[in-house]
Amino acid sequence: MKVASTAAAALAMAVPAEAQDRPSVAPKNMQAIAPALAGYTDRVLFGDVWVRPQLAPRDRSIVTLSVLIATGKTAQMASHLGRGLDNGIKPTEVAGMVTQLAFYTGWPNAVSALNEVEKVFAARHVDLQSLAAIPPATAPLPGSDGARAATVQKTLVSIAPKLAQLTNDVVFADLWRRTDLSPRDRSLVTIAALAAGGDGDQLTFHVQRGVENGLTQAQVVEALTHLAFYAGWPKANAAIGIAGKVFGTKESDAMTTVQIVHPGQEPKPGPADYFTGSVSVASPFKGTGDARLGGATVTFQPGAHTNWHTHPLGQLLIVTAGHGWVQVDGEAAKPIATGDTVFVSPGVKHWHGAARDTAMTHVAVSEALDGTSVTWLEPVAGDLYNKL
Repeated sequence: MKVASTAAAALAMAVPAEAQDRPSVAPKNMQAIAPALAGYTDRVLFGDVWVRPQLAPRDRSIVTLSVLIATGKTAQMASHLGRGLDNGIKPTEVAGMVTQLAFYTGWPNAVSALNEVEKVFAARHVDLQSLAAIPPATAPLPGSDGARAATVQKTLVSIAPKLAQLTNDVVFADLWRRTDLSPRDRSLVTIAALAAGGDGDQLTFHVQRGVENGLTQAQVVEALTHLAFYAGWPKANAAIGIAGKVFGTKESDAMTTVQIVHPGQEPKPGPADYFTGSVSVASPFKGTGDARLGGATVTFQPGAHTNWHTHPLGQLLIVTAGHGWVQVDGEAAKPIATGDTVFVSPGVKHWHGAARDTAMTHVAVSEALDGTSVTWLEPVAGDLYNKL
């Protein structure tokens, strides 16, 4: 009894005092049958873990719902879905989570989850018509996706060519580029599901992808700590071990190396969905660890230019050759030339590119917010550009 009372006292001291005075959130049958579990539920899970600032309440709801869907625990979904909506998850994002998890944990889990989602949406009078539009697959993939596709090509094509094709064309070129979830949130959903399922073989890659998509090391670790209560300590410990190896490598690389990107490395044509005319993108770079900075050298042939677009944290352009134009929506186009530095403010709709008779090259630099560094919009009208 003395040991038990000492442990209880230590537990109480570890939890914020205000949490100890809150009404119990434990179910009545838990309070009656397993009062110790009710105590842990009130003091530790909801009185401490759920209120830790290392992970936002919305992210904690994303992790929890992902685990419940991935492991088929639909009996717990209604209360946590309600909490998630209150914490800021949008109905369209719920739909995106279920769709993502269908691929990573199986269609039956997704279909079972939708039965519970339907009940909660009905109780909250969610307009299902707002969910009818299929979101476009336009979100950018991280710079490392080429290496991932090459690995799939090398390891799967000779054995399972259809699975390789579906992996590259459906899962990554389509699902991962949908805009109903940000790339960051999509990674958080996937990491939580893989950790809950004990899928360690896939977790290393997705922790790395999550960092590229804007998750910080602290957020990943806290998400896996939170997950321990919903998937169990063994699954959380195993996932933390894998994440630790990923972060250990990344921290070492960040401390001991400097990135030197030489001109003309990894040249690729600018995607026709985002550019008009002949455009080459080369020498991509991206910060390591928690850094959000990234960019590339972009060369526009005469007459070539970007679509209209925005950057959540703004964009820096350094013109290294030629001359061209930059234009903000609603303002006159401004000429730019070799040696000019241009900064476009966060969220400002704009385009840039070469003059009609001269090529232009610039280094483009931007930061990612929640894993997204650019939002592409419609092409620049031909008559607007031709008037310059």
